[in-house]
Amino acid sequence: MVRYGFIRTKEDIKFLVLYSMGFLDFPVSFESVVDICTWCDDGFSYFELQEAFYEMVETGHIERAPGEGEPLYRITAMGRETAELFETSLPYTVRESAQASALRVVRALRRDAAISTSVEPCADNDLVVELGLEEVFSIRMHVVSRAQASLLERRFRKNAEKIYH
Repeated sequence: MVRYGFIRTKEDIKFLVLYSMGFLDFPVSFESVVDICTWCDDGFSYFELQEAFYEMVETGHIERAPGEGEPLYRITAMGRETAELFETSLPYTVRESAQASALRVVRALRRDAAISTSVEPCADNDLVVELGLEEVFSIRMHVVSRAQASLLERRFRKNAEKIYH
């Protein structure tokens, strides 16, 4: 298999994951880590990333954050030390891409956290949909079906800023 990119070995993948997670001040899902790292380089596969990531959980470089629901992970002090020590082993372009990708994911996660939607039934064929953007504004509307409520929620999540403006 021909590989394109700078990251080719498992150790390189581990350094990339640790370097990328060093930009995150809060726990994130494994999917967010995949999003950050695969955007940086094309030299490795999802399965190689997954294997390297969970090995670092076992070695204590990354830990699972306490809580229920979707598992969230954060870098440990040992992981930060390792990332700082081997930072220069990653090519400059990969480091720049990792930083930009981490910031992109942080912005997306914060945006998603700022948007709230809820549906509450009032009567048969009468539902109240509440759509909100943090403490900036909220909209309450009556709709006649769950499908209509779901459509409003999806569109609001996608276009909250445009709707506000």
